[in-house]
Amino acid sequence: MFSKIVVAAALTLSAPLAFADHMGPNGDKFYDEAAHFTNACSQGPCKAPYSAMLVYSQNPRLNKLSPQQTDMLRAVANYQAQIWGDTILEGDFHSAGRTRLDSAVVYFKGDRVAGFKIRYSEKAWNTSECAFDGSKDSLKYCKEGRISEESYVSPDFQTFFTDEDRQAGFSLGLN
Repeated sequence: MFSKIVVAAALTLSAPLAFADHMGPNGDKFYDEAAHFTNACSQGPCKAPYSAMLVYSQNPRLNKLSPQQTDMLRAVANYQAQIWGDTILEGDFHSAGRTRLDSAVVYFKGDRVAGFKIRYSEKAWNTSECAFDGSKDSLKYCKEGRISEESYVSPDFQTFFTDEDRQAGFSLGLN
């Protein structure tokens, strides 16, 4: 009985991360807030009351996040990338399936954390001009790159959604 309760609780806690894009409590409010800080920070330095700071970067190595924040943003990135199977990977691309958190920017409204913007990616190959037969060996003749995308994440990690201007795309030769 106890194990069923633990499993049910784990499923309940992980349910918000089961699908790409999730609106948690106050999700509509965060969606509006993300639009405000995007507009305030779109050209040069952010306009008051907003500010932004890079807090995580794969290259160069930088991590100003707590281990829990890093884990939560990695989990969001991983779950957001799952939708690629029904979008970009339906076309002429194949991915390695290991999502990497590339960067995280934290946005502030005054002194309050307003949200995060994350960029994540997976190693991938363009299979449109090679003889890809589904095997790993046939990928060596395909052009290698990365599929990357960006998403907004609320400070409580309960709401996240893809940046409509930065949806999944393939770029050649990026590490």
